[in-house]
Amino acid sequence: MSRCLLVFALIVPFAAYSQKVPKQSQVNIQKTSLSRDQEMQLGKQFAGQVEREMEVVHNPDIEKWLNQIGQNLAKTPQANAYPYYFKLVNDDSINAFALPGGPMYVHTGLLKAADSEGEVAGVLAHEMSHVALRHSAAQISKQQTYGTLFQIVGLAAGTLTADQNGQCGMVCQITQAGTSLGQNSLLMKFSRGYEHDADLNGARMMSSAGYDPIQLPQFFEKLEKTQGTAAEPKGLALWMASHPATGSRIKYVSDDIQFYPQRTYKASTGDFARIKKIVATVPPPKPQPGKLIQPKENASGRTTVPAGMKDYPANGFSIAYPSTWQAGQAEPGGSLYVVPQGGVSKGQNGGVELVNGAMIDYYVPQAGAGSTNLDASTKEFLDGLQKGDPNLKTEKSQRVQIGNKTALKTRLTTKVSVQQDPDQVVYLYTIARPSGLWYAALAGQKSKMSDLDPIFTQMAGTIQFPD
Repeated sequence: MSRCLLVFALIVPFAAYSQKVPKQSQVNIQKTSLSRDQEMQLGKQFAGQVEREMEVVHNPDIEKWLNQIGQNLAKTPQANAYPYYFKLVNDDSINAFALPGGPMYVHTGLLKAADSEGEVAGVLAHEMSHVALRHSAAQISKQQTYGTLFQIVGLAAGTLTADQNGQCGMVCQITQAGTSLGQNSLLMKFSRGYEHDADLNGARMMSSAGYDPIQLPQFFEKLEKTQGTAAEPKGLALWMASHPATGSRIKYVSDDIQFYPQRTYKASTGDFARIKKIVATVPPPKPQPGKLIQPKENASGRTTVPAGMKDYPANGFSIAYPSTWQAGQAEPGGSLYVVPQGGVSKGQNGGVELVNGAMIDYYVPQAGAGSTNLDASTKEFLDGLQKGDPNLKTEKSQRVQIGNKTALKTRLTTKVSVQQDPDQVVYLYTIARPSGLWYAALAGQKSKMSDLDPIFTQMAGTIQFPD
C-alpha cells in the first residue's frame, strides 16, 4: 500500500509539470474556396484600382530599397510563396496593405512614422502574413462575393446598381459586401484572431529573414501610446481601427520568440536614414482619376437639378441623370457608367460595351497629367480610340462651355455589337483638368437618338466642377 502511494506521489508531480511545458502557438493558413490563381487575379484587379485612386511614388532609390526588404521577407517559408511586389503610395496617413495574391502598398506616412528599417520590415511582414495565411481570400469566400467579382464583365445590362425594383446588382453587391478598398473592406480589415496570427507569422517571417522580430510588436505598441495625444500622427485612428489590439503584442510575440532558432539579427540595407530623407521631400499627392469619379462621401447631391433627374456628386465633378437610369462602375477602379435599363452589354473583348447612356472617366496623356492640353490631349485620345475601333469616324470638334469650363464637343459615329441596330452616335465632351483629360461620352443607338438627344443636352447642362 505504501509503495502504491509513493508511485502515485511521483506520478502526480510529473503530470502537473508536463502540463506546464510551454507550447508554441499554432498559426493556420485559412481554408477558402478561392484557388491561388483566383486570389492572384483578384489582387491584380484591385491593384489596378489602387493605382487609379492613389499616387504611386516613382523613385528608383525608394523602389529598390522597399523591394530589397520585401523580397528578403518573401523568400522565407512563412511568406507561403506568393509573388509579392512592393510600391510606395503618396499618402501621409500611417498605413500599409497587401492585396490577395501579393501586391503590397506602403504609405509615405508609415515611413515617416518609423524609426528604423526593422520597424518597416515588421509592418511589411505583418501585412504579408495576411496574404500568406489567406485571410482576405477566406473572408471573401465566406461572403460568397468572389463569384460576383469574377463575373463582372459578363453580366447583362441593368446590373450596375440596385435596379428600379430594388434588386441589388453587380456593383451594389460588391459595395454591400465591403470589397471596395475602404477601411471596412473585406480586403483590409481583419478580426482580432487574424491580426494575432499575422503578428506571430510576421515575427517568424522577420526572424527567418534576419530581422529582430520584437520590432514588429514594439512599433505597433509605440503607435498605440501616441493615440489621443498631441503627438498623434496623421491617420493613426484609422490604422488602429484596422489593426485591433489583441492583448499585449510584445508579450505574446516574446513568448513565441523563445521557440525560434538561436541567431543574431543583422539584416539591414543600411539605407533607412537616406530613404527617410528622400520620402520627406515627396510633394503632396495629386488627385487621382480613380478617386475623382467615385461618389463623394456623405454628399446628399444638389437640390437644383431638373425635375425627374437625380444627382451624382463625385469627388471631381457632379452630373445629373434621369431618375430611372442607374450609375455605377462595372469593375473596381473602372469608368463610371450612367445608363438606362439595357444600356450596357458584354463587349467582344470581354469588357463592358456602352450601348445607350454615358461613360465618364479621365484620360491621362502619354506625357503625364501635368501636360494636359485640351486640343492636343483630345486629339491624342481620339487617335487612340480610332486605332482600337476601325468603325469610328470623327467630326470636327467644337468649343463649348460645360460647367463654366472650356470644353471640346466632338460628334463620333461607330458601330456596337447589337446586330439588329448597330449604328451608334457619340457626343464626346473633353475638358482639361489637373488630373488629366476629363471626358464624358454620351452615346446612343442611331434609331434612339430622337429620344436621347434632349436627355443628353439636359445632362450636359448639369455638369459642374468644384473649382
